[in-house]
Amino acid sequence: MILLENKIAIFNKIVFLKEKEECEKRLQAEEEKAKKILREKEESLKKDSEAFVNRRVELAKRRGYELVARANEEKRVLGLREDEKLLTKLLETLTKKLVEFTKTDEYVNLETEYFKEIIDEIEDKEIYLYIKNEESPALVENIKNIAEKKGVKLNIGELYEYHIGGFILSDMNRTFNIDMSLRNKVEDMRYKIGSMLHEKLKETGDIIANSKN
Repeated sequence: MILLENKIAIFNKIVFLKEKEECEKRLQAEEEKAKKILREKEESLKKDSEAFVNRRVELAKRRGYELVARANEEKRVLGLREDEKLLTKLLETLTKKLVEFTKTDEYVNLETEYFKEIIDEIEDKEIYLYIKNEESPALVENIKNIAEKKGVKLNIGELYEYHIGGFILSDMNRTFNIDMSLRNKVEDMRYKIGSMLHEKLKETGDIIANSKN
């Protein structure tokens, strides 16, 4: 016959074992839960990390593209500045050549023909003529003779050194202004010469680049 003390001991043991089993189950459940939370957190952090890295990569790419675009733009602007400098030098050389040209008979004959053609198209009997004070006497004489034959009165004004040579005509009310100065011809040529110069420099640059490759 089992003593009461033994029964209590057995009962306590059974209760203990059951509680132990339940504790182990709860502990295992908590461990699984903790592992799940940890895995989810790791995956979340991994995704966040990948997204962060991807954002940084995209940002770096954009910055790279921006830097390349900026470098290309700076190169283009620098190239245009160099082209403009070279164009300015060419036009300065052309201006010097034109100054020398104003001292020739060919210049006198050419400007005389220009004036004759224009005066034939003008119906006004009195006009302004702007011409350099130190212009070739032969050209001034030719112009005065042509105007006299056409019955046109000339009111002569000064054309400045800046204009290089040639002449400017205007009616008395200044409703029209015919600029036949050599400076005006140079400015008219600026765009054309600049375009040709740019294309030639580009071709030269392409040839040099290809030869290096």
